[in-house]
Amino acid sequence: MSTATITDSADFYALEDLFDAGEQAYLHSGRDVMASEVEPTVNRHWQRGSFPFEIVPGFRQLGLAGLPYHGFGCPGKSFLLDGMVTMELARTDPSIATFAAVHGGLAMGSIYLCGSEDQKQRYLPAMARYEKIGAFGLTEPDVGSGASRDLTTTARRDGDSWVLTGQKKWIGNATFGGLTVIWAGMKSVGTPSGCQAAVTATEGRVWPQWFPGAPPSNSTG
Repeated sequence: MSTATITDSADFYALEDLFDAGEQAYLHSGRDVMASEVEPTVNRHWQRGSFPFEIVPGFRQLGLAGLPYHGFGCPGKSFLLDGMVTMELARTDPSIATFAAVHGGLAMGSIYLCGSEDQKQRYLPAMARYEKIGAFGLTEPDVGSGASRDLTTTARRDGDSWVLTGQKKWIGNATFGGLTVIWAGMKSVGTPSGCQAAVTATEGRVWPQWFPGAPPSNSTG
């Protein structure tokens, strides 16, 4: 068991010892960026209610976005490494870990797992480079995060467009996200009423593009 792993991080089960040298270096780089770029300024941002956009280039250089996904400019690392990196981010500041998880996990993950090939090619490379920040809207005021069947937000087809009706709350990265994934119940699209699907809205415009990989009777994400 590595003594350094236990004393220098929050990895009390020494999971880092399961990584090869390259993966360990990746993890340590994330730890160093948080210590050098985030920790000195994060309290000031907390007090101001602002986001430290100056840290994004460091995250881009490390390749933290979409860490476990393959192709589309994503690093293609393991899910274990992704979890360990998130832990290191949270050790310094949980809000920064949330930012990274919403962008690289919830938003990018929805597109990677459920999106069409066109959607993956269109969105994921820019998101992997942090050129477009992902936001994620699932939770609703009255039903919480009931993705399986309780969501009241609906979407209906209107010619070549989709119309979203409903409310969301706690949309991660909503104030600055350039692409938002919204979960809603589909209406009149040849599938059972009330089934769940994911849509994207980009740059403030509702631009739904139903993910064909989202199963009609089950929800993902």
